[in-house]
Amino acid sequence: MRGRRWLSHDTTGEFELDLAPLLAVMVKLVPVLLVSSAFVQLMVVETELPQVVKEAVQQNNDPKNDIAKIRLVVDGKNGMKVVIAHQGKEQETDIPLKDGAFDFQGLHEKLVAIKQANPAVFKIDLMPGAGVEYGDLIKVMDEARRSRDNRITFPVFDAQKNAETQTPFMFPEVVFANSLETGA
Repeated sequence: MRGRRWLSHDTTGEFELDLAPLLAVMVKLVPVLLVSSAFVQLMVVETELPQVVKEAVQQNNDPKNDIAKIRLVVDGKNGMKVVIAHQGKEQETDIPLKDGAFDFQGLHEKLVAIKQANPAVFKIDLMPGAGVEYGDLIKVMDEARRSRDNRITFPVFDAQKNAETQTPFMFPEVVFANSLETGA
């Protein structure tokens, strides 16, 4: 055998990592994430409530309390529907469109009647449909928060005074129940 030559490879050599494709993806992805995050926001409307009502709202959020759950479904085609769920039973009331528009007066009257029947409930779940305008949702929330007539008040228990007091607030805690659902 003639002289063999052994080829040796240098395994400690350096190589360049091409980061251009990764940077290109990042440059495109960051603006998309920033733009999409502007559309996905959780908004809370802070309102000044009397301390007694704040305490009642906190008690409503306790899962041990056996109080009615009120759901308000707003649909641009059919009007509004109020669903009261309590002890496994559901009661539905429709508030149809009036002359092609939402009947806010009828909604308010129905919510006053519901509050009088369920004075311990301070939370309402709002479920707007896809075609409902933002201004209409604001009006619905305004109708649910407090009584239009200051003479109409509702009982609430004041733990500090150990007595019942009156408040014009009906459902100050309005929660969007279906805000993360996707339409088909």
